[in-house]
Amino acid sequence: MDRKNFIGMSSFQFMAATRRGLFYAFLTLFFLEVLRRSFTESMLVMALPMLANSLTQPLIWGPLSDKMGTRKIFIAVGESIAGVAYILLSPPVWSIFSGVTFIQAPELYALTLIIGLTLLESFWSMSNVAWSALLADLTVEETRGTIVGGLFSVDAIGRIIGVFLGGLLYDYPTKAAGFPYLFYLSSAIMFSSALVILLTIEEKRTPRRPTPRTLEIKGDFENKHIFYLFLVAIMFVSIATASIWRVLNYYLRLALLATSFEMSIISNVASITQLVTNPIIGKLSDVKGRLPLLQIGFILAVITPILYTLPRKLIWLIPVSIVAGVLRVLSITVAFSYVADIVPENARGKYMGQYNMARSLSFGVVPILTAGILPDLWKKRLILAGYTIEAAEITAMLYVFYLSSAIALIGLVTFQIHNIVLKRRT
Repeated sequence: MDRKNFIGMSSFQFMAATRRGLFYAFLTLFFLEVLRRSFTESMLVMALPMLANSLTQPLIWGPLSDKMGTRKIFIAVGESIAGVAYILLSPPVWSIFSGVTFIQAPELYALTLIIGLTLLESFWSMSNVAWSALLADLTVEETRGTIVGGLFSVDAIGRIIGVFLGGLLYDYPTKAAGFPYLFYLSSAIMFSSALVILLTIEEKRTPRRPTPRTLEIKGDFENKHIFYLFLVAIMFVSIATASIWRVLNYYLRLALLATSFEMSIISNVASITQLVTNPIIGKLSDVKGRLPLLQIGFILAVITPILYTLPRKLIWLIPVSIVAGVLRVLSITVAFSYVADIVPENARGKYMGQYNMARSLSFGVVPILTAGILPDLWKKRLILAGYTIEAAEITAMLYVFYLSSAIALIGLVTFQIHNIVLKRRT
């Protein structure tokens, strides 16, 4: 990847990570503590948009970007649509059109956000799949891990800044009063990122050169069952990490009495760890191979959920967040590089779309059950058993952490099966 394209991709990645950290880190918290929605409803506002995103990537935008041979137009259009939608969905603008505030009609505003973000993601997904395919187009296998590691380090910087800003704004001037600002700032970032992509990226396809780590590809991706086995394994890890992430801030608010700024610190420790270790682990994966590092990642995915349940003071969550940061690098950076290595160049849009779909389904949709429906059921049973509402919610969230560890263990076992099949094929 040449310098100009790297600057363009890095700039886009930085802005995308900033607005994700800024907005989504506090969306579930807003649903739970301000709109007073159930765990299930609070998961739906994350899950249904991700479902729409994941389905439209491989079915529409991935194949279409392959057919048209351009990626950056899809990215720019997707970001621009999202920028407009965020303004329309912001609480003040919504109040103008609806005639009521979200305090007066929390159910209606919650429903508007769920439906609005779901429709938005159907179009916004063109940006996601095009970016993944563009990154694969612009890199070669020998240096892909290093470049992806560098880009995801930039991602970590953006997320750190986004979560930090969100933590400052969300409780400004009083608890949850700054939530509308998150919409406007996110929208401005999206318009800027669309402009950056259009002005800096020069599209080109980099020919694949076979190496010992690359699976032989004949016809319609003959070894794609290896690809799908890995997708199943990484999906379980995504389910586990997503379930934790969905309830973590609310758990910190109730169990450890954290402010939104303190939540941002805990989150940013993981992001800083990701920033520091991304280039190191990315380079290491180029030299030593992806699979040994992925093995470590799957093991950490089993351990990390349990670690979150142990601290009784916020300070002791810092080492847990460090472990979580390393897990992010292994399960995102190295996993992406591995998938980019094994999929065929002439169908990257299709298979990267499927990869993104698998990550979106597991990260966004399945937590409806694991971090939504099940905690609601546990909460009701605990209240019937004599728990206060707050104690029942805290205990239900602890059960989510334990369940996440068990789910990650299934992913670890599936990855071992993947390794056995891969060894037999090679």
